Amino acid sequence: MSIEVSIHGPGHNAPAEWETLNALIGHIYDSVLEPERWNDTLARITGALCPLSWEAAFLLWEGSSPPRARFVAATGLAAGVQEIYTAVYAGNHPWSRKLMRYGNGSVVDSFDIITREEFAESAFFQNFLAPWGIDRLVGVLLDRRGGERLGLLLPGPGDRDVERLKRGLRILAPHIQRAMRISDRVASLELAAGAARAAADLAPFAIFSLDDQLRILAANSRAARYERAGIVSLVQDRFAFTHPAAQKKLLDLARTPNPTGLAFQAVGPSGSECPVLAARVSPQTAPQIGGFSVGASLIVTLGSAPGETPVVQIDRVAQWFDLTPAEARLAVALAGGQTLQDYAALRAVSLNAVRFLLKGIFRKTGATSQAQLVAMLARLPSPGAD
Repeated sequence: MSIEVSIHGPGHNAPAEWETLNALIGHIYDSVLEPERWNDTLARITGALCPLSWEAAFLLWEGSSPPRARFVAATGLAAGVQEIYTAVYAGNHPWSRKLMRYGNGSVVDSFDIITREEFAESAFFQNFLAPWGIDRLVGVLLDRRGGERLGLLLPGPGDRDVERLKRGLRILAPHIQRAMRISDRVASLELAAGAARAAADLAPFAIFSLDDQLRILAANSRAARYERAGIVSLVQDRFAFTHPAAQKKLLDLARTPNPTGLAFQAVGPSGSECPVLAARVSPQTAPQIGGFSVGASLIVTLGSAPGETPVVQIDRVAQWFDLTPAEARLAVALAGGQTLQDYAALRAVSLNAVRFLLKGIFRKTGATSQAQLVAMLARLPSPGAD
């Protein structure tokens, strides 16, 4: 894609500069999706636009009350420079204080805000910059947030011609600003998506998001258990129940035009049943170049996998007899027909550990045998019963 730019100023090759800046704009937007590329992008900017001996550039958030600084990306800086600047000079030197007054999008030459002689008298120059011969700065103010300013700053020796650099930065500034805003949006969306994935992974059941063609758009970490158990097939990112009757119900739901829900049982190869809750939802759409993309139209939730017990039932047993979660899990497993040996193998714990849990269950429930315990659980009132 070609992005047209306009460059004004005497004594420069406009087509060549246009190609250079066009390439730099491409690298700026590439850095949105890969933030680790910002350092390389800054190196390309300095290499293409800066005069000889101007090799440093950095993106910096900086505030003066209290003094603070945070480097976003940097190139051409000696080891330890960022740490020293942040600890000693952040927000507290002539360039920083004067740049704070300018509006976003401004390209500022330090020679226009403080004389070279006055700057040479500052402690910032004498104690920090003098060894590198740096006494000039060209910067672009990009953003303001919470008392901090974001700037692209390029320092170097003042006896060089920086007109080409300033011309280029005037073209690049709005693109860098836009890229930073996009980057913030992408980061916030990724954090929100990460939080949603973490919450889904904590669920004690499998969750699938599907489109109308039953293509899998997202699934939580428990999904693979149901494939291993033979309840579902996940071939080529498509979802299918191995149980024909359950698959027909899902296909019928996918063809339903309006949002609705359906609960049914899927049957595994061994004949074990798995509760299913499937919902037809109004799909979300997101605009993109050339049209829009469509989100999930089906949400499928599968209950406890084979060998597991429903969490709702575990919670009810725990509350009724004041059992710990581990004790309630064992009690429900025994009521479901598992032996102590089966449970120990399934949970990868020792048989002695399981027997210790059983003693606690007997003490709290008053049962004196596994048969009596199972009978007590069978007599528990169902949820919602009077």
